[in-house]
Amino acid sequence: MTSKQLLGAMLVPLLGWTASAQDKPQPKTPPPQTPPPAVTKQELKKEVPFCHKATDIVGADVKNPKGENLGKVEELVIEPMSGSIDYAVISFGGFLGMGDKFFAVPFSLLKAPEVQEGDKLAHFTFDVEKSRLEKAPGFDKNNWPDVASPTWSQEIDRYYNTSKAAPAKAEGDELNPPASGKTDPDKAVAANASTKLVKASELIGKNVENPQNDKLGDVKELVLDPRRSRISYFVMKSGGFLGMGDKLFAIPWQAVKFDLKDKNLRLVLNANKERFTKAPEYKDKEWKRMSDPAWIEEVYTYYDTRPYWKRTEAPIEK
Repeated sequence: MTSKQLLGAMLVPLLGWTASAQDKPQPKTPPPQTPPPAVTKQELKKEVPFCHKATDIVGADVKNPKGENLGKVEELVIEPMSGSIDYAVISFGGFLGMGDKFFAVPFSLLKAPEVQEGDKLAHFTFDVEKSRLEKAPGFDKNNWPDVASPTWSQEIDRYYNTSKAAPAKAEGDELNPPASGKTDPDKAVAANASTKLVKASELIGKNVENPQNDKLGDVKELVLDPRRSRISYFVMKSGGFLGMGDKLFAIPWQAVKFDLKDKNLRLVLNANKERFTKAPEYKDKEWKRMSDPAWIEEVYTYYDTRPYWKRTEAPIEK
């Protein structure tokens, strides 16, 4: 066999394999997947809590939309059963020159800060005219009224024609009730009549007990979500029969029950000593982490409590 015949014999099967390979259907390249739409910063702000310590909010500046200083937050008034922040007590100094009186303002009328100003909490914004405040219900700063009395809040509700601030619902909630969101004043008064309001400063230091009346600890700090007008979680300093030293634990406000029959407002947490062996600990020096939504969600998951800011009905993973 000549060299040309030998080369032709070798090419015939090779060409046949190439043709058959071309005849076979080739696997299709999957089309590129469309990435999910990007979440804007504004949408993200609506989805997660933006928390601050109550001790930072008290003392925060209050300004008008022009940036002029109106005064500062002196106290917060809270409805403990729901954890809603109903009123802010404000001293209007600044250019208003009304520093001798305190005024309780529906908290929903204050625009909450969303950023820090240096190392401190940014200011709240309150869109109000001086003439409006001059006729607003107030009290002498050295003579506080009984905030638990329904008559105290009734006068405020009627004047501002607003309903009480309610904690955000988990599904499709409104984060900042509009300042113009008015309602029937009589309905607002009726809605508040059955509530028992307390100062934030009165909640801090309260004993936390289990159903067996054993002391678990006391409230060291309230961590608030001002855009939703509610308590996000509280910090409990361990004590009593736990015997864990001065450890601090973060606990969802929704995990606590309240004994309203007790004039001093009894806080009850259904938990035993073993529950705290692996519980999320709070460390003030790690505040950036303690205010991170992912960490707060871990706290809620640990105590089998659904995060209030979640907009889906997905069960909590354990």
